Amino acid sequence: MIRRIRVVVLGACMAACGLAQAQSQQLSQQPPQSQQPSGQQQQPPQLQQPQQQPQAFAAARARGELVVGVPYLAPPPAAGAKIRTPDGLDAAMADRLGQSLGLPVRLVQLPREQAAAALAAGQVDLALADGASGQPDGVAAQGTGYAARPKAVIRSDTSLRRPADVRGRSVCVAEAATASKALAESWGAVVRTYRVPSDALVAVREGSCDIGLVDDAVWEPLVRFPEWKKFSSTLAADGAKAERVWLLPAGDAASRAWLGQEMRAWDRAGAWKQMTAKWARDVAFDVYLDQEVPDCHG
Repeated sequence: MIRRIRVVVLGACMAACGLAQAQSQQLSQQPPQSQQPSGQQQQPPQLQQPQQQPQAFAAARARGELVVGVPYLAPPPAAGAKIRTPDGLDAAMADRLGQSLGLPVRLVQLPREQAAAALAAGQVDLALADGASGQPDGVAAQGTGYAARPKAVIRSDTSLRRPADVRGRSVCVAEAATASKALAESWGAVVRTYRVPSDALVAVREGSCDIGLVDDAVWEPLVRFPEWKKFSSTLAADGAKAERVWLLPAGDAASRAWLGQEMRAWDRAGAWKQMTAKWARDVAFDVYLDQEVPDCHG
């Protein structure tokens, strides 16, 4: 009996010794853990900072204003003279772009042939022009989606119907409307230029000019006003439409990408319909002031 007990106890001891030896071997095979000094927390691994992307129109942001070149700026009005709406949508387009960038806008007169040099020198951030043909490789063009051609504003009781009927007749246009002036001259018309569109249209309404010319994009919203129904006759369409484009440095990839996205956003938002309607409303009001409201400075 005692012998059996000894055998059982001996077997249990041998089993316990074998288990302890196995655990010791397992611990010896594990890699040693680093010890942190007392009171010091383990620091997380350092993440690589993402590279900062270049900003669109960085020079304009640094300057604090967006400088936009336009083909023509009407002379400033004399002291005390009435403020009138300029020809075309250049000013409205530049203002809207400045609002998107959160920057005030300054317009400078910049003939098309001087745009490349002004952009390269940083004198302007971008420029507006009719089409992109003829620009050097260093200049990139971004279409706006706004394309127009001149359209006639004539009294409804006129017999004028075709461009050929205009030969020798008087056509009144704004000084900035170079496409309108060139088209009227091609008809053989006598062209008279005025500082702003409303002055040219007043001449038509008062009978001192046979025809006025405005962009076809603003013609319809203009003649929709009741006071313009008597002047809603026009001529058959003539001349090609020209798209207004933005010109900017070809190497400024960030600005080019941003501007392309912005023009698509304008199109989705109906920006051109809004701007043409506002232009027509403003010019109609200018004409009303000139014809109906007495000049307090006279």
